[in-house]
Amino acid sequence: MKQKRLSLSQLRAIEAVASRRNFSDAAGLLGVSQPSISNHVTAVESRFGVQLFERRGHQAVQSQELERLLPKLRTILTLVDELEGEMEGRRALETGHLRVGYSTYQIAVPILTRFMRRFPNVQVEARSMASSDLASRLESGDLDVACITAREIPAHLSGIWLRDMKIVLAVPVSHPFAEKGRVSFKDLVGQPLIQREVTSNTRKLLEARAALARAPLTTILAVGSWGSIVEMIRAGVGLGVGLDVEVENVPGITRVEVDDKALKASQFLVHLPERRVVSAVQAFLSTATELAPK
Repeated sequence: MKQKRLSLSQLRAIEAVASRRNFSDAAGLLGVSQPSISNHVTAVESRFGVQLFERRGHQAVQSQELERLLPKLRTILTLVDELEGEMEGRRALETGHLRVGYSTYQIAVPILTRFMRRFPNVQVEARSMASSDLASRLESGDLDVACITAREIPAHLSGIWLRDMKIVLAVPVSHPFAEKGRVSFKDLVGQPLIQREVTSNTRKLLEARAALARAPLTTILAVGSWGSIVEMIRAGVGLGVGLDVEVENVPGITRVEVDDKALKASQFLVHLPERRVVSAVQAFLSTATELAPK
């Protein structure tokens, strides 16, 4: 007898449990009974001989196999929602969701603003975090698109170039470096630096170039936001490390370049290849292209 194909109910049950990490909460999300959710998950696990979740008391922890499959599963459900909307007479982007991540708000916010004005009925969730963390969220299907800082688009992702940037120091206008305007890596040895978290690509790129120059850096503080770095600079804690676009128009602070032509990165808008067909992703890419430097 031919086995039944995967059903949408099964896919929705799996995604709900993965999102809520709990069978009862997943049932509440979908408005069905908890046994119904369990039966859907168990049926898929039995048919394919895989473990989708590890049960730990009331928690359901997704397996490595499910982590690999979730992005495609979520793309399928998004497209089904779009199809149902169109069949009900709703045009694309009259409803829907878009989950956006970004590492540099100065670049991401103008894109978000134009997109939200153009498509006010799309529910947008935006998260700020380090670029490598954003890539991980894309891979797991937790984000649809992300603005990341990198030298190139990661091989497993698709996307578009937004702009090139320099990695610079941010110093008080009264600091001796401000008058010089440019310093060497040797000048940085022993200077108290305030950087982003260790997963930040901006930090990784700076430290890699400093290592090649045999100039050990002293990072006295790691914080997760540019706003926090600015406040620490103003408080006299140390010198900040950021991108040139971040240092523009910050009162009382100026940028100082490091004498290294390779100390640069680009900002890319990236997504999983399979999510390119989602209407909201297409519209966000189009909006970003309009705002990119020519």
